[in-house]
Amino acid sequence: MLGTHDSAHSERVYINDISPKNLSQEIRNGLQFVRFEEVVDADSTVFIKPNLTDSVHKSGITTTPLMIQTIIEVVSPLVKRLLVGESDGGNYAYSADTSLRNHGIYDVVQHFSNVEVLNLSKLPRTRVTQSVCGKTVWVELPNLLLNDIDCLISVPVFKAHAMTVGTFSIKNLWGCYPDPMRLLHHKNLDYKLALINKLVKNRVQVIDGFWSLDGHGPMEGTPVATNKVLIANNPVAADATAAYLMNLEAAKIGHIQVTEQFGLGTADLRSVQFNRPVQAERFINFKPYKVTLDKFNALTWRSELLGKIVYASPLTPSIYRFINLFRPRSKRTFWADYNRTHHDR
Repeated sequence: MLGTHDSAHSERVYINDISPKNLSQEIRNGLQFVRFEEVVDADSTVFIKPNLTDSVHKSGITTTPLMIQTIIEVVSPLVKRLLVGESDGGNYAYSADTSLRNHGIYDVVQHFSNVEVLNLSKLPRTRVTQSVCGKTVWVELPNLLLNDIDCLISVPVFKAHAMTVGTFSIKNLWGCYPDPMRLLHHKNLDYKLALINKLVKNRVQVIDGFWSLDGHGPMEGTPVATNKVLIANNPVAADATAAYLMNLEAAKIGHIQVTEQFGLGTADLRSVQFNRPVQAERFINFKPYKVTLDKFNALTWRSELLGKIVYASPLTPSIYRFINLFRPRSKRTFWADYNRTHHDR
């Protein structure tokens, strides 16, 4: 039987049904269950990292604006300083400022004196090199996340993902990497994600399940109304539970396995304390799928040289034009220089 009610277990996961009417109370109930008061106090600085993988809200693709707003309303009275932010869209597709504005974040924070909105791509950054499970990797992160916060709250969406099977609270923090050309640094991604999650203190996870994403992911697929929230105090336990709920195999999600090996938590749900039997909370079967182009993308994830040729070389415009011949007009993408010129910054 999965889960336990043994209070000795440190990994705690809260799952429940949500609606716009009960969301505030459910966020409070979940934070109480995972002992949020032991993580922060009245002098703490907390950073909220939503998943804003598009310039506008899309159900199942970006974090629901109401979810972000409600977390701000619940957490801001409990801490000294609350920050909400995101990095510019990959490949300079859009600015974080635009996405944050279109998700209503700037409007919400006007009502709170201790809440700020940040574009992580505009902040000073530092490169950090460490060994992760025997592999030496480096990441660049904003100094603020490295030095000035006491807790990060990761607020992703339940998503299937063609390349990683699933993406939840751990991979959401790839968006803390402030360089819009972070797609050049996918090599050893699982190890880099483990390092990022440690460095930025991913201590609380709130997974938005108003809508969950089936199919290709993470920026296209079929939204499914699931109307659940998952709140946890450990990223590995949170993501392993999310995979279980979506009927995805956590053992096939590399960044969950590496982050567990790195000592950041357990993926063994028998060792997690749940608020209710987790077996009864499972969704429909979610099925990520790949398209032909994903096989080529997989090569750029393994080779930095190939990634630079594809995404940041004189050949890049021609490569994109060729690829776009096989895409519907609504799903065409462009190279970084084009995006810098044509997209709202």
